[in-house]
This record gives sequence, structure tokens and C-alpha cells, in this order.
Amino acid sequence: MNCLVQYSDSEDELSDKEDPDYIGMKRKNPTNFKVCTENNKKLRSGEILPLPDSIKTLFSSGKKREDNPEVHEGRIRSFEHLEGNWATHVGVSYDPDERMIELIDELLKCLRPLEFKPMKDLHLSLSRTVAIRHHWIQPLTDRLQRRFKMLPKTCCEISSVKLYTNDEKTRTFLSLTVSAPGDILQQYTKAVDECFEEYKLPKYYENPSFHISIGWCLKDVIPQISEETLNKLQDLVDNAMEEYPELRLFAVEEAICKSGNKQFPLPLSDFTGDG
Repeated sequence: MNCLVQYSDSEDELSDKEDPDYIGMKRKNPTNFKVCTENNKKLRSGEILPLPDSIKTLFSSGKKREDNPEVHEGRIRSFEHLEGNWATHVGVSYDPDERMIELIDELLKCLRPLEFKPMKDLHLSLSRTVAIRHHWIQPLTDRLQRRFKMLPKTCCEISSVKLYTNDEKTRTFLSLTVSAPGDILQQYTKAVDECFEEYKLPKYYENPSFHISIGWCLKDVIPQISEETLNKLQDLVDNAMEEYPELRLFAVEEAICKSGNKQFPLPLSDFTGDG
């Protein structure tokens, strides 16, 4: 129905009574005809019409959802959850075999009585976790896929144990540090940063320490972990890698962009280089 968006300032236009659409609408739907006639009069007088509720909901601002840490094992969100925002992260998935799972279990037991829990999703991070609007997901992942197709696959090496906290210091992570030939991991993060920059999203850390987090604990508990315990953790890792050298290496053939509950593969190129 055109009556809400089309009105004329020219006296040369047909009057309502001469307009065939006007006559047809009057015959077909007298109720809508009456409403549109009244709205036309308001528009011509300069009066602003209220938007229908059905249109208002399309452009309503995101509503904050109250966070309940008890639902997330005591974890606190790094940023507020708003309806329509999707938590998004880019990384490399790591699939541990049974020997690595056993090693992780031993490492976490070594940290008792601190209540470290195993990570459910093991990965090598290539970005921060950011919040994006739903309609950004497809164009952002498309751009990421194009960039990663220009980068080579690689092989990563696990070396040592290290402790980290998140930026808010609400959680501590037990992690295994990771390296790769040349600066290929830096190339991956640079590619993500360039794609994120177009959406004014925060870049990754300037000098990233690449790692796979294998366990987490609430609060910053690093001061409670002695040097002796850290040495024991490293000995466990060294002994496992010596017994099973293949545990030290893992191939990287693609990255993954996770947005909400969706995953988008970012395949890497088959060509090889110096990194």
C-alpha cells in the first residue's frame, strides 16, 4: 500500500478523488481506506506518524541479558551479552588422542587442591573473542576464508607448560605453549586482524604467546602455584614427549571461525613455504 510513503507537494498531481488506486481501495477495503486517508491528511499537515509496533521490533536496540555465573560453572563473561550479538572467535582446533588426554589428567591432578577443570574445547587461539551482529557473520567469514586460502598449512610443536590469566583475571589457565616454523602463526593472526579491522573489532595481542589451554580454574591463582609444582608439571610433559615423540607435533590444515553455535572452516593452501 503506497499511501504512507507517496505523497505529493505538487498541485499538478491527481487529487485523491481522481486517483484510480484511491477509488479501487475504497471499494475493496473501506477500513484501510479510512486509515490511509487520515494518514495522508496528517502527512500533508507535517504531522509525524508513529511507527507500527511490527516495524519498531525490527530496529529495536539489543537488550541486555542478565548473566548467571552459576550456569557457567562460576565463569563470568568477558563482555555483556546483548540480544543479537554473537560471540565470535578464530582458532585452530586441537584433537587430543588418548595419551594426551591421560597426560592432561595427570597435569591437572598435580595442581590439587586447586580446582582446575579440563577444557572441553582444545584450540590454538588466533583472535580474541569478540561480539558481532548476526548480519556480519557471513561477510566476515567469507573474507576470512579468502584470506586463509592465501596462507600455507603448517606443523606446530608443543614445548612447555605455562600459566595464563584472562584480561579480567577472573580465570587462570594451564596451557601448553606452541610454536611453528618461521612466522606463520603471526601471519595467521595478521590475516584475522585485517579482517576484524574492517568491522572495528579489537586485534589480537601485539606479541602473542601461542598456546593451547588444557585446564582452567576460577580467579587468578598463579601466585598460589609454587616453582616446584611448575617444574613437576614440565617434567611430566617432557617425559611424555620423550616416550611418545609424536605427541609433540600436530598438523594445521585449516582454522575455524566460531560464531555462536556455528562453525565456519577456513581452509589453508596446499602450497608450502618457509613460513
